[in-house]
Amino acid sequence: MHCRIQFHHDDEDQFDWCKLDEVSGEVIKSGTSSFDELTTVCAESSKTLVFIPQQNILLASPVLPPKASNQQLNAIAFSIEELMAEDIEDCFFAVLAQQDDHSVPVAVINREAMDGWMQLLTSNHIHAGFVLPQVYLCPWSTDDDLLATICPVEEGFLIRTGKHDGMFCQHAILSEMVTLLEKNKSSTKSRIVIYGEDVLADFKSTDIVFEQQSAIDILSQPVELQSCINLKQKDYQTSHQWLGVVKKWRWPMIAMTLLAVLLAAGTLLDGWKKEQHYMDLVNQQKAVINQYLPGLTVGNQPKKQLIKVLADSRGSEGQVSFLDLLHEYSNLKTGLSGIKTQKILYQQSRLVVNLEAGDLNSMETFRSKLEKSRFPAQIENVNINPDKTTGRLVMRSQ
Repeated sequence: MHCRIQFHHDDEDQFDWCKLDEVSGEVIKSGTSSFDELTTVCAESSKTLVFIPQQNILLASPVLPPKASNQQLNAIAFSIEELMAEDIEDCFFAVLAQQDDHSVPVAVINREAMDGWMQLLTSNHIHAGFVLPQVYLCPWSTDDDLLATICPVEEGFLIRTGKHDGMFCQHAILSEMVTLLEKNKSSTKSRIVIYGEDVLADFKSTDIVFEQQSAIDILSQPVELQSCINLKQKDYQTSHQWLGVVKKWRWPMIAMTLLAVLLAAGTLLDGWKKEQHYMDLVNQQKAVINQYLPGLTVGNQPKKQLIKVLADSRGSEGQVSFLDLLHEYSNLKTGLSGIKTQKILYQQSRLVVNLEAGDLNSMETFRSKLEKSRFPAQIENVNINPDKTTGRLVMRSQ
């Protein structure tokens, strides 16, 4: 089931609605409700269309050069500025793609009014994919002789003059509007179709052929959605909320952007310099490694190979030094039962032994024996307590 909503002009608190069968398009139910019922009217519908009163919308189709550029399309507001009764900055422009006849259909609506409609829909949880000008409800055909179609609506008439062109006029000026259409018509267009209300007596034209049709339920008329100007388009959603903020802060934003660009450039330059310095270090390391591994090829993990070569060349030397130092320590400790070995470490050609003695005299006796050692040795970090004395023996291989 599809649902349609048509708002009234002048912010009335009522709206018209109808529900249509998805397949046949026939009206299932219709009516007029207050805004209090807006949430529930279309709650069970799969698609919702919303129509904005034509009194609030200006439709135009300015002709641009073939395949108009984005710059020309962005300046379309200024091409129709003379048609507007308010400042361009206060309006929102919904634009279609350029047509085969090089025209660009555009709908203009007051930004504040559009914000009001959209806020009303959002607050009532209505997710309408299409928000359309009301004139699309007035039937239209591609007949070569068709000048306009006229449909009665609240307080007046919709006058549709093209696929994307039309307007609203009050009953009092309908005759003058038809006279104006006649003056501006082409030689092939001479027929006006009027639906419902009999107003033929108001027209005195002799060159226009008036065709009276029976009244129609305007809100249920077929609509070609893909060829309509959708007021709820991406441009509106991304621009209208922030346009005022951007204009107010555009110069600070430009300055901040330039500053960000300068900072980014400086960071890139600094990074490039660091990369060059890093590459220089890598090349220096390669030169040193090549002295030990002249046959090295890319991908052979040179650092690991170098470490292995150095370890192999010095492994036996390190082992002999440790055994020599350990043997020397054992000889020096012979006969000193008061000296206890707590821990032995070997690091960087040094034998480090944590010692513990029952009294200070034992520690001093051992210190005196170190003078006879074949290797440089000394006791460091002596700590004297009432029940024990601790220290650390450091003996070097050279």
